[in-house]
Amino acid sequence: MLKINISLATLALALMPLAAPLMAPSHPLIALLIRSFFSRLCHQDPTRCFLVQGSPVAVCVRCLGVYCGAALAALLGLGKAHARRLLVIALLLNLLDVATGALHWHGNLPLPRFLVGLLLGVGAGAVMLAPLSRLRIRLSSQQDAAN
Repeated sequence: MLKINISLATLALALMPLAAPLMAPSHPLIALLIRSFFSRLCHQDPTRCFLVQGSPVAVCVRCLGVYCGAALAALLGLGKAHARRLLVIALLLNLLDVATGALHWHGNLPLPRFLVGLLLGVGAGAVMLAPLSRLRIRLSSQQDAAN
């Protein structure tokens, strides 16, 4: 039950940035609140955002990848060792992307930026969710012992 709740919460967080452009025509205040919430977490540069119905998503492509990756991590349940390795690799790939972009070795590449963000989200999400996974196992073993 705990895994389902965490998975649903991270999935809702991952999908919320997509809701802003979808809700803007009919519910502009809600769309503005969503954008305002994510403005504290992301630069929201429209040139670095996916477009939905002609409007930018509430976060950049890398942040969207991170949120989607965290939702995916909640579903995958990676082991702590694999999660840490993936997190280190994802951090290095993101640093490489940022450095090569700053050096003007490449332009705005949304898909690779989304994918390295996705890896970062899976790694970070799995590392952060690993203690909750152990707690869930402990709670279920205590319930089994009580029955």
